[in-house]
Amino acid sequence: MSTTNQTLEARIQRLEDIEAINRLKMTYAKLCDEGYDADGIVALFAEDDVSWVSDVFGTHIGRDGIHAWFADVDEEIRWALHLMINPVVEVADDGQTATGSFYLLELATMSAPEGDPDAVIMTGKYKDDFVKVDGEWRFKRIEVNFEQVSNLDQGWVRQQFRQREH
Repeated sequence: MSTTNQTLEARIQRLEDIEAINRLKMTYAKLCDEGYDADGIVALFAEDDVSWVSDVFGTHIGRDGIHAWFADVDEEIRWALHLMINPVVEVADDGQTATGSFYLLELATMSAPEGDPDAVIMTGKYKDDFVKVDGEWRFKRIEVNFEQVSNLDQGWVRQQFRQREH
């Protein structure tokens, strides 16, 4: 979107929207890192036609489906630290929808098929859709595709994707 023909107010609104979307994404990461609060995470989504999609962790449709996923994910991912980096947010001309991409670098402790839990490193790319609801930005769709989910002692060269317990 070209900003040269926009009013100063419209340009400021666009910057405020981008900042609000970045804060929304960071709130999501914080809720994941603090024990995957399913109620808190679902509250970040719009009411209707929402999804959370991953090439590794499946597709979860609707607020109930997303809630069910996050209510149980801590059985597999016992601890995590999500680093959301390289954000690129594009607000549509209507000012009511937006897209965003973020790189993920995640350290985690994950359940193992047998024995003690594993130290894991994950990298991926988020591609999200946002919608403004009553003046507040919400997720419409979160999609994350992983480059690797590797045990730390194996690394991504020897083990691009670790064996999952579930």
